[in-house]
Amino acid sequence: MITAKGIGSIMNRKLSGLIWASVLGVLFIFAAPFGSAAQTCCSGGVPLGGSLGLGTAESQSLQVLVTYDYNAINDLVSFSERLDDDTRSRTTQSSLIEINYGLNNRWSFTGVVPFIRQTRSIQAFAGEDFTAAQGIGDVVFLAKYRLINPENQSGIDWVAGVGPKIPTAKTDHVNNQGLVMAADMQPGSGSLDGIFWSYFLKSRFLKNPNLGLMAVTTFRYSGENRNYNTTQTYRFGNEFQFNLGLNYSTFVKRPVDFSTFIRYRKQTEDLIDGGIFPSSGGQWVYVIPGVNISFSPSWSFRLSGDVPLYRKLDGTQLTTSYKITAALLFNIPLSKNELFIH
Repeated sequence: MITAKGIGSIMNRKLSGLIWASVLGVLFIFAAPFGSAAQTCCSGGVPLGGSLGLGTAESQSLQVLVTYDYNAINDLVSFSERLDDDTRSRTTQSSLIEINYGLNNRWSFTGVVPFIRQTRSIQAFAGEDFTAAQGIGDVVFLAKYRLINPENQSGIDWVAGVGPKIPTAKTDHVNNQGLVMAADMQPGSGSLDGIFWSYFLKSRFLKNPNLGLMAVTTFRYSGENRNYNTTQTYRFGNEFQFNLGLNYSTFVKRPVDFSTFIRYRKQTEDLIDGGIFPSSGGQWVYVIPGVNISFSPSWSFRLSGDVPLYRKLDGTQLTTSYKITAALLFNIPLSKNELFIH
């Protein structure tokens, strides 16, 4: 058994790791640039469901995932046809902190706090018409339950979760003329939504010890923002996402995972005062290559990118040209047993 001094040293290292995770999260949040605001129009939104990146934490441990996501929305698409128009552009920058706590081998709890910055630009004869809005986004909480434990089945891990997306974001940002910006330019939806989530992993896929098959499913049931533009009711369409891919683990000086996913996303049309909001909703398919480098059992770095393969939209919309995501994952054991060396 180690001495009290040794225990204090280990606890200090764990506390230091948690502090560094918080500091890095703050740095990611304030890395988003600031700017002015003016009104434009186009379609988009912040698909938070695709940002739920953690499975389930080990029993009595804490996971902290700090993610920066840059979404370039420059393709003007009418139904399935990309139009030759480069006068409009848009970006969504999301900085998120996701915290996952493992209560035991079955139950874990997740909270996601995002900071969102959105910009939109239209080039006109009179010059550039620029809009920007930013702020803390809607917070997500999930309770997760492990349906199949990989210790009991042959390399199968299956976790399901459910919880609310709470309307914590400001939804009344205005432009320089004092007009409320479009709903999809606000940092949040202004509605209480339900999130349903599932994570499936089959390790040793095709009898290859380094190959894993992964599937992540997310469904968001949207509520209503009854105070949109003071007097209107706005409801974003329900959103379904399904990610299926392979993960290959290797060792190049340190553990490295290479992954390729296919993401299918479908969102129904938005509603305003009960009627369909034009040029909203559609179906998308992306390919997502990525790499994950583990620098130690305590932390790792992940980099991935979304490339569109197929779009079938309802009307004419600006949609994603590409997306880049960088993330830091910290694992922090909290069990007292971890304080002893065996």
